[in-house]
Amino acid sequence: MADVGMPGSERSHPMVQSIGDLAWPRESPDIPPRGRTYYRSIWISDFHLGTVRCKAESLLKFLRSHCAENLFLVGDVIDGWNVGPGWCWDAAQTAVIEELWAWRRRGTGMIFLPGNHDERSTEMVRTLFGTVECHENFVHRTAEGRCMLITHGHQFDGATHGARWLSVVGSVGYSAALRLNLWYNRERPGSISRHRAARLFFKRQVKSVVHYMMDFRDEQVTRAARHRRVDGVICGHTHKPDYRMIGPILYVNDGDWVQSRTALVEETSGLLRLLRWDEIESDLRCDQKERVSR
Repeated sequence: MADVGMPGSERSHPMVQSIGDLAWPRESPDIPPRGRTYYRSIWISDFHLGTVRCKAESLLKFLRSHCAENLFLVGDVIDGWNVGPGWCWDAAQTAVIEELWAWRRRGTGMIFLPGNHDERSTEMVRTLFGTVECHENFVHRTAEGRCMLITHGHQFDGATHGARWLSVVGSVGYSAALRLNLWYNRERPGSISRHRAARLFFKRQVKSVVHYMMDFRDEQVTRAARHRRVDGVICGHTHKPDYRMIGPILYVNDGDWVQSRTALVEETSGLLRLLRWDEIESDLRCDQKERVSR
C-alpha cells in the first residue's frame, strides 16, 4: 500500500505523533475477542464526534462486534468546526475512542484520512488517538488485486460547486437544522400525528439540501481515479452511502454515523461490501455484479 496525492494537491500530512502524557499507555497486543466478525479491512467515516448528532452508541456496538486487519478512518471523525458553545461530548463518545485504542493494541493497522471538519484539528486528533498514520489520500490494494484510492471526498467540492465555502455553509446549516429538528422531536400532547408528519417532512428536506450541497459529480471521481491509475475510489463526506460503477471505475461511499450508520468492509477474499448497522448488520451492496438487500 502506498499513499498518493490528489491532482493539484501539494499538501501532505506527516505521521501524527502522540502528546506524551495525553496518550494512553501502550499494552501488549490483545487476543481478538470471540464473537466478533473478522474482516480484512473496514472503512468508516463521518462520526462527527463532539456533536449532538453523532450516533456514538451505535458506532460503539459496531466496533465491539467486529475486528479487522486494517481500519480506515475516512475523515470527519472529530468535528473541529463545532468547537465552542455547541461542543457536545458524552460517555459514549469517550467509549468509542477507548475502543479504537483497543483495536490498535490488538494489532489493527489504523490509518486516518482527514476530512474538511478535522483537517485543521490535528492537536485534537493527537490528544484522542495518539500515534496514528495519517494521509490526505491513500491507495489500498484489496486481496483480489484491485487498487482503490481512499480520500475523504471534500477534495472534489471546489470543482463541482465553484467554491469550498458552500460546503462550509451547507455543514453549518445542516448542524443548525438538526438542532432545530431535535427540539421539534419533542412530542406535544394532543397533536402527536400532526407533529410526527411535519417532523418527517422537515427531516427529508434537510437531507435533500445537505446531499445537494455536499455531493459531487461523477466526473471528479473518474478524473482522480484515472490520474492515479486505480480501479476505484472509496470516500465519505456526502453522508450518502453508495456502491456503483462509473464506467470502468468502482465508486464506493461508506456513508456516515450521523444518519446512515454504514461501513464498507473487505472480506478475506477481497470482496467489498457496504453494510448498514442497526444492532444487526445488513448488506446494502455486494460487489459490482450483484446487489443484495435483506
